[in-house]
Amino acid sequence: MTHQGRADTDTEVPNWAQFAGPFEVDYATADMYVRAAQPKRAVPFLRAAVRGIGGELARNSASYRVKLAGVLLDAGEADEACGEMSAVLDACGGIASPRLLGKIREFQRAARRVDSTAARECGERIRETVRGGSA
Repeated sequence: MTHQGRADTDTEVPNWAQFAGPFEVDYATADMYVRAAQPKRAVPFLRAAVRGIGGELARNSASYRVKLAGVLLDAGEADEACGEMSAVLDACGGIASPRLLGKIREFQRAARRVDSTAARECGERIRETVRGGSA
């Protein structure tokens, strides 16, 4: 990221760095840890990505937060994962993106495998919020 600020003057900056912001780099780093089956190591990068993306990119922000919720669930943090998902549902009451709906349903299926009150309540909340599909 130190190269990003100098993208217009440094000839050795990779092309992707000219367009990637810090939250995108954090997200990509988190994804690397997720693919390596290390969800606990991915969590701080996803938290930073969620903070960095801000509210002006609502759909992207919601997508990042759904990813964070899923990784938290994988890391054994069901209560926090469900809290994150609740925040997504609060912010996106009329979700229209099929891709985002698919990610939310994926989280719901994963939450069904967790034996906790928070996971059960979250699954019910998703079911109530995301109507019209096979959630």
